[in-house]
Amino acid sequence: MSRRIYGVGPVKELVRARPKSIVALYADPGRVDRPDDPVSGVVAAARHAGIVVELRPRTQLDAMAEAGARHQGVIAVAGELANVDVADIVALAAARGEPPLVVALDGVQDPHNLGAIIRSAYLLGAHGVIVPTHRAAGVTAAVTKASAGATELIAIAQVTNLVRALGELKEAGVWLAAIHDAPEARPLAQLDGTGPLGLVLGSEGEGVRTLVARTCDFHAVIPMAGQGVGSFNVSVAGAIALYEIARQRAAT
Repeated sequence: MSRRIYGVGPVKELVRARPKSIVALYADPGRVDRPDDPVSGVVAAARHAGIVVELRPRTQLDAMAEAGARHQGVIAVAGELANVDVADIVALAAARGEPPLVVALDGVQDPHNLGAIIRSAYLLGAHGVIVPTHRAAGVTAAVTKASAGATELIAIAQVTNLVRALGELKEAGVWLAAIHDAPEARPLAQLDGTGPLGLVLGSEGEGVRTLVARTCDFHAVIPMAGQGVGSFNVSVAGAIALYEIARQRAAT
């Protein structure tokens, strides 16, 4: 099944990283005619890569994108997202000579949260992201847009059974840390992030489910100075946790 990627940043990254996956690219002629317009640059790169480019009026682009989407005058039609196995993520880390760093999501529902987490995972050195296929947001065009194109640059494993996927990580020697408030949770900074590690983040409402939490080896909490608004948004918590791991790894 084909998918539509929209927005200057995501389409630019798709053209750069996986041009052969693009079936066609549609662009607003009014923006292509301006040499200093970023859409013009994306179109030029696409044509250089041999991608079919069709100029369409903005009204047609609006109809092609999701309701309320900001396509910014460019839409790419691509093949299915390249799905990987959990073992592929571990192998990627080994190929880079690095201890695996994986982000596993337990039912994140909001596409913008999912996109933001994937973006942080890519920027802060994670080797892959595990996303459940049920009761969770899928990797849609909105997610790709929110990730600024990071969905096209990082390994994503879409799994039907998260607990089983976490078990595969443990069998591969990856320790699992649930980022949530639990009686046994230690402050995030006390977590050793220099070894093989999987960070498990829960859904916006329920958090990390009990069965998933039991699968984890460690539990870590992000200390908060203020207590009046609940906890961190899941995408913010993910970014903080990933930064802490990146900080520790850079110091070794």
